[in-house]
Amino acid sequence: MLRGTRFSPVNNVRGGRPLQNLSPPAGTYVFDYSLTSSEGDWGAARSWRPGMALNTPLIPVSSANELSQKPLPPERSFCSFDADNLVITALKKADQDGAIVVRVFEIRGGTAESPVRFLGQDRKFFGANLLEEVGPMREDDVLHVGPYEISTIKLPNAEPSKGTK
Repeated sequence: MLRGTRFSPVNNVRGGRPLQNLSPPAGTYVFDYSLTSSEGDWGAARSWRPGMALNTPLIPVSSANELSQKPLPPERSFCSFDADNLVITALKKADQDGAIVVRVFEIRGGTAESPVRFLGQDRKFFGANLLEEVGPMREDDVLHVGPYEISTIKLPNAEPSKGTK
């Protein structure tokens, strides 16, 4: 859906007279859009994926050079879930420690249960709030997310140990 706004609800007054606020200003605008089709409803088709790919495309960064050998394969997922109705919205280092914070939400209106896979390995995690504060210290190995729920988890000890490179 594309909707533009022509008039602002803000009342501007100049010289005692109301001023019509034309917003956005006149000019040329470019809109990107994409049409996709598939069988079934939007949930079965996972129609959010092409929309997210259009709005936030992945930016590849290549480390190909001849200076050193690369210990990792050329392609690998940082974080993944078995449930296809979970969408990762944030993956970052925690503010206070070396843990990794992952924020996901359920997009289809159902429940989701999945192990958390980080760098190819199933990982244990702690539930956290938006401020990255861990709740009851209960380590889980399966993430349970309700319909349309946003869930934040922390993967502890995500930093390599001191003796490895």
